[in-house]
Amino acid sequence: MEHPAITAARDLGDRLLRPDAERVDVEGVPRSHVDALAAAGLMNVADLPGPVSRAVAEELAAADASTWFVWTQHHSPVRTVMRGTNEAMRQTWLPRLTSGDALAGVAFTHLRRPGAPAVTARRDGDGWLVDGDIAWLTSWGLADVFLIGAQAEQSGSDVDVVWALVDLHGHREAIAEPLQLAAMNGTATVRLRLSGLRIDDSDVVVVDPLAQWRAEDAARTADVSAAVFGVTREAVRRLRERDEPAAREAAQAMDEQLHQLRSAAYALIDDVPPGERVEERLGIRAQAHALACRATAALVAAGAGRSMLLDAPAQRLARVALFLMVQGQTAPVRAATLAALGSQ
Repeated sequence: MEHPAITAARDLGDRLLRPDAERVDVEGVPRSHVDALAAAGLMNVADLPGPVSRAVAEELAAADASTWFVWTQHHSPVRTVMRGTNEAMRQTWLPRLTSGDALAGVAFTHLRRPGAPAVTARRDGDGWLVDGDIAWLTSWGLADVFLIGAQAEQSGSDVDVVWALVDLHGHREAIAEPLQLAAMNGTATVRLRLSGLRIDDSDVVVVDPLAQWRAEDAARTADVSAAVFGVTREAVRRLRERDEPAAREAAQAMDEQLHQLRSAAYALIDDVPPGERVEERLGIRAQAHALACRATAALVAAGAGRSMLLDAPAQRLARVALFLMVQGQTAPVRAATLAALGSQ
């Protein structure tokens, strides 16, 4: 019997997200979509089994990747608050975040960069002052709070990450510059410059060793996102529905590849400890992205010139596939992706 969360996600996708996806891609994710996710009980997936949460992600990404991205960004803050050392924050924020009463965004990709830190936190009395440029922050103007990771300024070889949950809107110390994205522009993504932003100790969720976070992040990003399979599946489904033998044949061939890659990827996630068989994980991730690009390109080709209109799902899905290719990208992920594309 199918898990209720999967059923709810599919119903929401068919009823609301998919019919509205092209408009959302241009105009932005409305808060009403977040409210609908909350009403369906989908704003807390931390306690769901891995296969169920992946299936939910596939359904949402297939229907409307912009809303999926806002939704998936919310869950990193939820999980961090759950494991954090700030009990008062847990009691205050977890009920609001897990119910969907409050939406959270997150900013941490800058922590992956080698060299000088992009965002720093220096101790100042009973708090921290945060400076630097956040290159990528989603849900600006939509989220109520944001989880920010800043590298602590300290002496010695040990380096920590200060994780803080803060409302960034209305601060003179936080200047946002909207980004015009070729794909997923509906996610309200900005570049944010922080200059002496004050964070009290009560806003700090947890302090982690940077080396530990980077190791866990590398293990996590080696695996392919469920959203990639959702978008590929959507393109294959739409190809199969076309009244054209060549489109249906292409759909059949790519559906078989999709099933093989999906099974292999999820078996590694479920059965092999994180950080093991990394090269195999990276190879599967790269092949999955290449397949997503081929499947969406095939849908564009099948739709001919009509595919170039902004209200055509084909061009939106093709751009989403490109976005997912660089989302969560590290140097090993990039190398594997380029190798897969070069061998096509």
